[in-house]
Order: sequence, then structure tokens, then C-alpha cells
Amino acid sequence: MSLVNLAHVCSHLQNASLARLGLTSIPYSRLHLQLSVLLHKQGFIQQVKLGGPSPPASAFPATISDNHHITSAPHRDRSPRSGEAALHDVVYNGKSMEDLAMMGYNDEARLFAREHSQLSKTQLEKDGWDAKAVDFVLAHSGKSGEEMKEEGFDERAVQIIERYNIHHNATTHLREQLAHENRLRENQGDDIRIEEQDLSQYQMEQRLRAIVRKQGFDQETLQYFAGPASLATPRHLQQDGITVSAMGVEVENQPITTIPDEYRDPWQLEEEGVVTQANRASRRLWLGMKYWDGVPVLKKARMLSKPTKRIWLNSSELGKVVRGSNAGEIKGMNQVGEVMAVSTDRGVMEARECVERRIGGMVLCRIW
Repeated sequence: MSLVNLAHVCSHLQNASLARLGLTSIPYSRLHLQLSVLLHKQGFIQQVKLGGPSPPASAFPATISDNHHITSAPHRDRSPRSGEAALHDVVYNGKSMEDLAMMGYNDEARLFAREHSQLSKTQLEKDGWDAKAVDFVLAHSGKSGEEMKEEGFDERAVQIIERYNIHHNATTHLREQLAHENRLRENQGDDIRIEEQDLSQYQMEQRLRAIVRKQGFDQETLQYFAGPASLATPRHLQQDGITVSAMGVEVENQPITTIPDEYRDPWQLEEEGVVTQANRASRRLWLGMKYWDGVPVLKKARMLSKPTKRIWLNSSELGKVVRGSNAGEIKGMNQVGEVMAVSTDRGVMEARECVERRIGGMVLCRIW
């Protein structure tokens, strides 16, 4: 079974090089680890790191600066106090702006959290708060500010009604709409006219609602009617994401990635290279691929032994192979920079090292 897995690893490394991947991972096992160390020693890969399902922090250069995004991995170049992290604390953990300041978030992160913790106009309309605004406007349109205050409404409600009376007189729009419809009937030779008094109360209400809804409300007005419901919830972030501004363009439905709280603490990052009975199954070997002038250093990786046919060579036969001659079914090494991995009683070694130490073993694969 180990040779079957090793064949998959060789194929994966070859494909990763052809795909120009900078980092890839393979299953953690003793054979894979020994082969990875051999490839690193021979210069085919630039690093070998033991980590979990996510790449460890040391797999990334420390010079890369990226403090505006968080991922599922505790990368050291990811800031645990970014704007997205602040938004996560506000929405998921119920933190206030004062709490964020005490937790060490800067002004930029707190501003990001404040802006995106408020639902957008589209989200508020999707939740139906424009319908409540329409009902309020139609119920109180035409009232003065004193009348509104006498009924117990606050200053914001008064401003909404005053703004509606000045800019959104639905009754005037309704009369203009009826006049336009009557002109169209006259042009079509229809003598039937519909006046305002001909409409029933239900018809009048439906027409007025359609006019007010079409004119719409701004985000602040909808937030007033939504109240605490204007704040984003985990459901909103998961389904709708956030709206971001990129080069002056508002882009909606942009997802954000949240991370477990244990990865948010820079002092509790996952320990690298630690294998326990609990985490052994989740360990992965993270390999940094190597390139020179845009060309992969590792071009080919081919298996020699198979589970059904294992090939063993002694030190003399391995000497012939490394000098370019054939030894049985194994052809000589004639590629520039080619190496051959051999499994011996002292671990996985390169063929030339086996010849030097005068030991033999089972040939695994050849890489160039």
C-alpha cells in the first residue's frame, strides 16, 4: 500500500510543478517524509514543513504583508486585528466599538466593522423594511411636525415625513399618473376616463403604495424602521456577504471568511511539527516547489518498483546505474541532475550515497 501511495505522490508532485504551484501538500507518512527530505537535500524543492490541513505560518515568507484579509489558516502574515476580524467579533461575538478598541483594533479596522455591520439598502429591502416605511409614510403623510410630535414620534420620524411631503408627494404623482393614462386612452380612441374619485379605497391605496415603493427610501430611512434589525447577523454574512468598494465601484455579495477563535489569538497559533495521537491523521507535509527562470526544477517523477513487482539492487548494480549503464530492468541515469531514491535498512537514500556506503535496497523512483 505504501508504494501505491508513493506513486500518487510522484504523480502529484509532477503535476504541481507543471501547474507552477508555489506550495502543495502530500499525506504525512514516514516514507513520504523521508522522500521529501531527500528531494529537499537534492535541491528539487525549497522547503518541507509539517502542518495540519492548513499550511503552517513558516511556509510563507515573512516579508509578505497582507493585513486586510483573514483565512482559515493561522498565517503569520495575516493580521488577527484586521477589519474582517473586527467585523467577525461584532457580528458573531457581539462586541461593541469600545470593546474593539480595548482589544487592540485600530481606527481603520473599527471603521470597517462599523460600516459593514450595518445592512445595505438592498439587504434591508430584501428583509421587507421598505414595506414598513411605505405604510408609515402613507399613514402620516400631510401631518405637520407639531402633530407628529404630539402623537409621540421622535425628530427622525418628523424629518422623514417632512422630506416625503417636500420630495415625495404620492398623491400628486397619482394624479399625474391618472392624467397620463387618460391621455393614452384618448389617443387610442377610448372615451372612458378614470378620475381619482372613481378609484376605490383599496385601488387608491395600492396605487399609492406602488408609487412610494418605486421612488424608494435611502439606507438611513430603512435603518430607522428596522431598528436593531438593521445590524448584520451571521445569516446575512453567510448568505449575502458584504458590499465592498473597488476602484469606485460598489461590489455586492462579497463573502468574508471567518475563522475559529483559537486561530485569532497570535499566541495560540497551531504548533508546527507536533504530531500527537489526536492530530496524527490530520497531519500533512507542505512542500514548497522550486523554479528557476520560470522553469520547474522538478520536471519528472517516475516510479520504478510496483506493489506487484518490487525491484532490488545491490551496491554493485546501483554503481552501474549511477554511471549510466543498465542493471537488469533499470536503465542507467543519463538525465542531467537525475536522482534515484532507494529504500534501504537505513532509510530512504539517494543511489549515489548507497554506492558510496556500499549498501543496496529497493529502488523507489527516479526524479529529474
